Amino acid sequence: MAEATKAQLRAQELVEALWNDSSVGPILQKTAKSKWPEVATVDEQFAPVVGPLKAENEKLAKRLADLEAERAAEKKASEEGKQKQSLEAALEKARTKYNLTEEGFDKMVTRMKETGNYYDAEAAASWVSSNTPPVNVQGPTWAPERVNFQGSNKYDEAFKELHRNPEGYMDSQLSTFLKDPDGYVRETFGNAA
Repeated sequence: MAEATKAQLRAQELVEALWNDSSVGPILQKTAKSKWPEVATVDEQFAPVVGPLKAENEKLAKRLADLEAERAAEKKASEEGKQKQSLEAALEKARTKYNLTEEGFDKMVTRMKETGNYYDAEAAASWVSSNTPPVNVQGPTWAPERVNFQGSNKYDEAFKELHRNPEGYMDSQLSTFLKDPDGYVRETFGNAA
């Protein structure tokens, strides 16, 4: 048999390069298969080996996509949980700092919704606190309404005893207190009820 010429060797090398090329190869193989059905294409040669690997690769790719979606959902839920806890902590901190009642707390939340500022609970609590008039408490709160210091408002025999015998006065007052604590407080500080 005659030896191949340089041109034939180059043509053979070019055909092999094009046959195995990723973009031109499939078109060339399809054309060759339509002209000569007995020609074995690259896909046909490697199909028994590559087919199961492709199927397994597709299964793994789907499983990986499912795991990534599941992980993303878990991460989103975790972030939402942390954000909710952070918001609840900020609300409680502002409520405690400004000593808000239930009504004040509701006003604070309403203010946050109105302004769309869900990240600064303290500002809303401050706004509620500054816009709420102070409650006017009637009657004595912690001290008597009229102090009868040393019996200056009305004569009291007990105050006379205070100046003459302070220890005796203390003993008599403690004895009176122990007999009826509520009555003693009511008499001393006035009827606050």
